[in-house]
Amino acid sequence: MTTGRDFDRIARAWLELMPDEAPDRTIDAVLRAVDMTPQVRSPWRWPTWRSTPMNRIPLVLGAAAVVAIAGALLMSRTAPGPSVGSSPSPGSTIAPSGAASPSTGAPIAAGGPIPTELQARWMGDHRGLVAPGAGTTIVFDVSTFALSQSNAEGTRLLSSGASTVGDGLFRLESTATTNGCTKGDVGLYRWILSASARTLTIIEDGDACPTRAGAVAGVWWLMGCTVDGDFCLGALDAGTYKSQYIAPRLDPGAEWTPDFGGLTYTVPEGWANSSDWPNTFGLMPSAEFPGPAGSDPPRSIGIVTQPAAMSQTTPCVLEPATGVARTVDGLVAWIGHAPGLVPTAPAAITIDGHPARWLDLRIDPAFTAKCQGTTPSVGYLTNEVSLLGAERQRLILVDLGDGDVVGIIIRASDPAAFDAFAAEAMPIVESFRFK
Repeated sequence: MTTGRDFDRIARAWLELMPDEAPDRTIDAVLRAVDMTPQVRSPWRWPTWRSTPMNRIPLVLGAAAVVAIAGALLMSRTAPGPSVGSSPSPGSTIAPSGAASPSTGAPIAAGGPIPTELQARWMGDHRGLVAPGAGTTIVFDVSTFALSQSNAEGTRLLSSGASTVGDGLFRLESTATTNGCTKGDVGLYRWILSASARTLTIIEDGDACPTRAGAVAGVWWLMGCTVDGDFCLGALDAGTYKSQYIAPRLDPGAEWTPDFGGLTYTVPEGWANSSDWPNTFGLMPSAEFPGPAGSDPPRSIGIVTQPAAMSQTTPCVLEPATGVARTVDGLVAWIGHAPGLVPTAPAAITIDGHPARWLDLRIDPAFTAKCQGTTPSVGYLTNEVSLLGAERQRLILVDLGDGDVVGIIIRASDPAAFDAFAAEAMPIVESFRFK
């Protein structure tokens, strides 16, 4: 089977078949799932602080209506996936079929358990079954498969029995008549993993449910985050990736809605995506991932959206400062005089075509205020940005236009390691692209 024929069949199927209204049981399932979906994403720093809540109402409307509007969505073919992650290793090949394809008309019997290396949740780009702008995930366990919107993992779409039917092949069988599939519809798929087992490529080899064929085929990236409640990618292959949750232009206090690819970034080998929330995002060396529970990693790159100056009137009171403009220039000027901080002179830089300024920070040795244990600390920006003890940081403030600002923080807890780490981190920061 050629790639061209795969594309033609999938395209025709997506355009020709799809329900135009949501069954009652689907809407009921969505509403139940909303109640179980986390509404607050954990912060990047200082875990007792609150981060931006995710939007309940658009999740209800978007997920409940997704099947009803799917036909309209399919009239606009799903955009090509991003060039993300590693490619399958050159030595890997797709095994020949060990069972007849549905396209031949021959039945396919259920097989053995799904291989352990596939039993995980995998992230993909937007699919027509989920709300506009949202990312998609798929999950395999030993004998089942389902697809979900990235922020609604409890709502299972395309639920299917799953089994292995040959080397490099798996079989899906619909367990209900829903999402454009009829109960009992069978599909056969070939799969291949990258050498690191972090990138999964799925190729349709015939499916009686064209909706599933169009949604499942493609490239998926292992969601290897080890933090409960987080859905980051964890250790990464060298390559270019897109975020699921962070919304760089989300106004303070506004309700969050899904926005796959709010951030695009490129990393070399040896990095991990350690967090991805609506208002924060984290990267760190994979050798240090995930780090000790409840503590900051030794070295990291963090992103915070719409930062504001933190009040220093009363140390450790978590309130925005008054009278400080939430602009790059306003924040840089304020940091130059903030109690406890010793900044370098600000320098100009451009990130994704946007003007930015950066400065390195440390705590004044004479500063003794303590907010966490016995270590001096300065919380200087909202979104949980602080300096602790002897650590050093590079703060980069980027003006996205229209009043939107993002802060990028490169930090090393060991001050002797800071300069080398900052030099390693800057090419990654310069790869950032903001949606």
